[in-house]
Amino acid sequence: MSAHSLTRKAAVEALIFASRNGIEPSKIARILEMKLGQVMILVDELEQEYKDSSDRGVILKNVNGRFRFYTRGELEDYVKQVSQRPVADITDSQMEVLAIVAVRGPATRSDIEFIRGRACQAQLLELTRMGLLRKRRSKQPGRPFMYRVTQRFYDTFQLSDLGEIIEGLEIPEKASEEDETSAVSAVEHEPVEEEGRRDDQERARESQQPDSEKPVAGD
Repeated sequence: MSAHSLTRKAAVEALIFASRNGIEPSKIARILEMKLGQVMILVDELEQEYKDSSDRGVILKNVNGRFRFYTRGELEDYVKQVSQRPVADITDSQMEVLAIVAVRGPATRSDIEFIRGRACQAQLLELTRMGLLRKRRSKQPGRPFMYRVTQRFYDTFQLSDLGEIIEGLEIPEKASEEDETSAVSAVEHEPVEEEGRRDDQERARESQQPDSEKPVAGD
């Protein structure tokens, strides 16, 4: 059987299956030389077929603009015996910090602590180690780290709408410019030597646990 004898839907399915990190519909359209609207129709059909079939152990989902196959939740007990999840159980405090970064990110530690009302250094370190957050030096005064969620975050929680993760969490509206200036000013008055030690410790941990955005196996 030649490639020409297969349907375009089969080709779309194959591209999604072969894309470990998921694939954007625009890329499928470019590879198959199809219009984006045509691709979306075929993807919608595939998504419904996998959803309605009780004979298939995977489902097709759109997560963060990428289509990817995920194992059904009902089969988790079987799947976890052959696939280890690199993400440990997440605590409520870590989930709160993660939600803030997802909604307000990229954000500095002082931004997150201002919204949260308490320290979050330990949570940021652990979430970065898990590969759910990544950090980069910003161009702000003092060059603090800016945190943002990774692709692994979207793959782990299989989110198509960030509202799902912040449901039940009280995240206030965006702070006023005056409030944000006060929060940043307070952080800038921290002892430079202490901040330097913290940064050195973070870099040491980061070198041992590099940021990762690979998908979580078995999801």
